[in-house]
Amino acid sequence: MDSRKTAARTLTVAASAALALALSACGGGSDAAGSAVMPTLAAPKSCANIIGSLDVLQTTLLSQLRPAVQGIPTVGASAAAATTALSQTLDTVDALSNALTGLATTQNPQQFTSQLSGAGDSILCSSSSLSNSLALLSSSQSLPIPGVAEAQQALALATQRVADGLVGSTPGADLTLLTNQLVTLSIQLRSVSNSLPAGLNQPYLKEILALNATAFNSLALILGDVGTLNGSKLATDVTALLTAGANSLQIPFATQFGVPASALSPVTAQFINASGAISSGLGSVAGPTLQAVSAVLGAANAAGSFSDLLDGGLAGGGSAASLNRVTQLTQQLGGVGGLSLLTALLQFFGGVLPR
Repeated sequence: MDSRKTAARTLTVAASAALALALSACGGGSDAAGSAVMPTLAAPKSCANIIGSLDVLQTTLLSQLRPAVQGIPTVGASAAAATTALSQTLDTVDALSNALTGLATTQNPQQFTSQLSGAGDSILCSSSSLSNSLALLSSSQSLPIPGVAEAQQALALATQRVADGLVGSTPGADLTLLTNQLVTLSIQLRSVSNSLPAGLNQPYLKEILALNATAFNSLALILGDVGTLNGSKLATDVTALLTAGANSLQIPFATQFGVPASALSPVTAQFINASGAISSGLGSVAGPTLQAVSAVLGAANAAGSFSDLLDGGLAGGGSAASLNRVTQLTQQLGGVGGLSLLTALLQFFGGVLPR
């Protein structure tokens, strides 16, 4: 995975330079109306690969598809950066899956929150790569591209929310704010995909930007599922994301995309394989584990409390308020009213913990 780590770090560093270039090309970063300024995104602590069930798919995206799209005339660099962004978004799924599996097997809430910081970094890394992709597009044009400035603004708001990890007075409120921002980001990216000007409106770029939009919308659903302790819907929404990837990059489109079928075929196959693995693996662990957490915290406050735990964990150590809230909740998860997390897990798994 060394090549993936190196590529991710390179893109993270390159994003700032590319964005600066884009700002000058777009007349100071203004949108078509000349009013929106493209902001700087929150920086991730690490873009190292998160080992998980989606690794083979990510490796195929980066080692086979990305080099192929790099050669597409005019938009190759932008399309390659957007391909990297999609791979990094999938690391969020791996981080969440690892955290939930670890919670089920170790009964250690603090480990759960520490693993979640990888999910937060994955969102920041993906956003950085997308910002790079959009900046490269902007730098190739003398006129602003419709929707790019708005998409950059949405990226900045979402990444700042992840980086802050602020916990408000209403339990779960900040997670809802984050998921709403991810939905807005999805809408803005899809708008850019649908509004590419002549010369840039090439099929693969259009499709990969749209697929990134789908991925961010799916992340909103997935984070919401974990926050509301809905393990069954979580597995369904992750599977839907992977199925969307397989459907978007079908082999019959290879000629139209300007990408060889030999580069698309393994990617499509791995999307399908990963969907099956996630459905059986995450699906068997997430539901009972989140039910157990609900039993420990108490049904009345479980979803809101766990949303705060999730949001604070994504920040990887955000504000003092976030850290305090996470500490309180991990103490609750360790045992409430004599009911330990281990006991609750054993109840739901029939006395046998998942391996």
